[in-house]
Amino acid sequence: MSSDMFIETDRTHQTRSQSATDQDTEDGQPSELTLGSIGRNPDNPREALRDLEPLTTSIREIGLVNAITVASVEAYVRERPSRAAELDPGARYIVVDGHRRLEAARKAGLASVRVSVDDALVSTDRSLLEAAFVANVHRDDMNPLEQAYALKKLVEFYGSQNKAAKRLGIAQSTISSKLSVLELGPELQADLLAGRRKVVHVRNLSRLTPQQQKQRADARAAASASRNTEARGARTSDHRHPARVHAAPGTMAGIPRQRGIVTMPWADGVACAEIAIARMRPSERRRMLQRLWQEAEKEARAARRLAAPRQV
Repeated sequence: MSSDMFIETDRTHQTRSQSATDQDTEDGQPSELTLGSIGRNPDNPREALRDLEPLTTSIREIGLVNAITVASVEAYVRERPSRAAELDPGARYIVVDGHRRLEAARKAGLASVRVSVDDALVSTDRSLLEAAFVANVHRDDMNPLEQAYALKKLVEFYGSQNKAAKRLGIAQSTISSKLSVLELGPELQADLLAGRRKVVHVRNLSRLTPQQQKQRADARAAASASRNTEARGARTSDHRHPARVHAAPGTMAGIPRQRGIVTMPWADGVACAEIAIARMRPSERRRMLQRLWQEAEKEARAARRLAAPRQV
């Protein structure tokens, strides 16, 4: 092989290395792009990119495993000409799925990343939000409020929760439950975002006042805490020493003193029931239900007597 051929081969290699966009797929779409040519998606339902360090380390050590899904700026602007000013200057593509991976790749010092181009995903606002939501929610990349805001928009697009549920493959009750966090008081929402509350403790409280929401959330948290090993041990001890269950009004029976006193939410029957269900053995729950049923029948008989016409 002549020296001229070696020189030409080397030049070709250098040209391909300098321009990642030369690496195209069979349909002419790029399979790899420089980071500077990819911009953020203004419609991304995620408000912040959290905890990137582990992902950055992984990309730095082994590279980007999964390609980033992008769409061309041209396709995006074609459907939304009024939003062109919201796009990053100089970007020729926007991210549909992979904002965290893109930012981590930047932090890791990569010059380019593998991509999959799909302009169909930005053909409508609904398809764009749907693609971003599904990608993020399946990886649990959005916090509960971000999920709820995105779901709210999708429900508006589809026209109802039932239609959204069928399209997204999510139960309607799940959508309703996720949306309920938007109706929480500011304090509970802040606690949820800060990690001081678990979402399971604050869902479906929208019909309550902020104070009632907090009481119900506290009761649910207390009920969950009682399921741990220490609580099971306390229940066993309670059954061995029945006298201990006669706790003072306003306290939860059987909780060791060193754990503090948990106030029972006596004004909230559902919250009290949740605590009782969590702490009681199945046999004791049945006895409690029988007793409550007896009391309910007694009240029903009294109501029937009051409603019956008086004989003159």
